[in-house]
Amino acid sequence: EFATRHKVKIGTIADLIQHRSRTESLVARGAERTLQTVYGPFRMVTYHDKSSRDVHLALARGDIDAGRETLVRVHEPLSVADLLDAGSHTHSWNLNDALRTIAAADHGVVVLLHRTETGGELLGRLLPESPRMSEPDKVDLRTYGIGAQILRDLGVKRMKLLSAPRKMPSMAGFDLEVTGYLEKP
Repeated sequence: EFATRHKVKIGTIADLIQHRSRTESLVARGAERTLQTVYGPFRMVTYHDKSSRDVHLALARGDIDAGRETLVRVHEPLSVADLLDAGSHTHSWNLNDALRTIAAADHGVVVLLHRTETGGELLGRLLPESPRMSEPDKVDLRTYGIGAQILRDLGVKRMKLLSAPRKMPSMAGFDLEVTGYLEKP
């Protein structure tokens, strides 16, 4: 009513995000190569974060087709503990289980978002009984945008998340659709 009366256009937050994701990017695609994992080959693609200067990794398996549901695991923060402790329970899905599940499905993506890890955070992950030397992790909404831009660049559109169901920002502005969650068995 206000817009009609004052002849003003109205847009949604999703419209704004969609426009910005078409015209701007927080990440730049870098090097790419085949990475041999214990679960077989994955295509590794590096992404340079323009604002933090961090490097994020994406491990893709099989043909990623925008018309087909893709298994996706966005893993943040990535810790050296995730690589060493196959039985880690610091995430709803550990890295090994995510790679194994995607390899078995023969297509999917694991996005590894880098974040600097302090010594206290590393000790907290490796030795859970040790006192935490830092603040507990806080959700940074910016990381959703970075992960979304990486997934779009890889051709993902419809995705089933390897994650426990959670409240998260809408991905509609990035032209991504969360079709569901696959909880760890």
